[in-house]
Amino acid sequence: MNNIIRILGTNIKNTVSKQYDFIESNAVEIRLRVNSPILIKSNKREFFLEETTKVTKKDIDDTVSNITKNSIHAFEKEIRSGYITVEGGHRVGLGGDCIYEGNIFKGFKNITSLNIRIAREFPGCTRNYLKYFMNSNKNIYNTLIIGPPLSGKTTFIRDISVNLSDGIKFPYFEGCDVTLIDERGEISSVFNGVPQMYVGRRTDVLSYCMKKEGFFMSIRALSPKVIISDELGSKEDFEIIQYALKSGVNIIATAHGFGIEDVKKNIYMRSIIENNFFDRALILKSSKSPSVAKEVYDFQRNKVIFNDVG
Repeated sequence: MNNIIRILGTNIKNTVSKQYDFIESNAVEIRLRVNSPILIKSNKREFFLEETTKVTKKDIDDTVSNITKNSIHAFEKEIRSGYITVEGGHRVGLGGDCIYEGNIFKGFKNITSLNIRIAREFPGCTRNYLKYFMNSNKNIYNTLIIGPPLSGKTTFIRDISVNLSDGIKFPYFEGCDVTLIDERGEISSVFNGVPQMYVGRRTDVLSYCMKKEGFFMSIRALSPKVIISDELGSKEDFEIIQYALKSGVNIIATAHGFGIEDVKKNIYMRSIIENNFFDRALILKSSKSPSVAKEVYDFQRNKVIFNDVG
């Protein structure tokens, strides 16, 4: 939390500090919007701080200056992705007046809102589901992790990376080489080139790397047994998944959606699923239960093999 408090503008730092204990224990987002009160969100509730006190443009500018250490141009690449990662792995989403050159987004002229997404580690959150990721011969299933926003997809695959990399006691698995393709730098929460979150001792991280280059580079040079990747859904994903599977590499990746049929609304994901590239899908519950599975579906047997009705 100290990393978050440190970046806030002076006028709002004290207001947020009054909720230090709640934010440290429960909050998932701190939202700053010009002319609105500070909004704190947890998985179970949200509330405004001191509703009569509104965030000003100066509060936003001061916070951005603190985040970038008064050198916003040094963060242009991240800003073009719509966010900046700060120490501790927390990600600050940006809103405001967008700048384009032709059809290419270049950044923001005026930043008017910030969404500070609080990075958390939940070691062991996948423990109850590890048995669904491998068979009795310790072969790993190609698995698609499906979930809506704030369902804990990133946290879930981070913990999967740790367990497959370090090994597990039950079901016993010695551990293997893992490549983590962290296209947006949020799985390992890279800051100044150093992962802020633990992802496993046999894990190689390709941060801010496009999936296509990441898959090809890792297979050719890093020799992973498993590639773990963030969200699929683009036109190129069919080709790179097919290439990886033909190379004998297992894949665990995420997809945005509330279930398999929802994911298949994306024509590229439908093609991937219908071509049987994945053996299983694990669907996460809504944001009120982050990193908790709702069901596990086996594509090979065409049936649900785990269902949490709670």
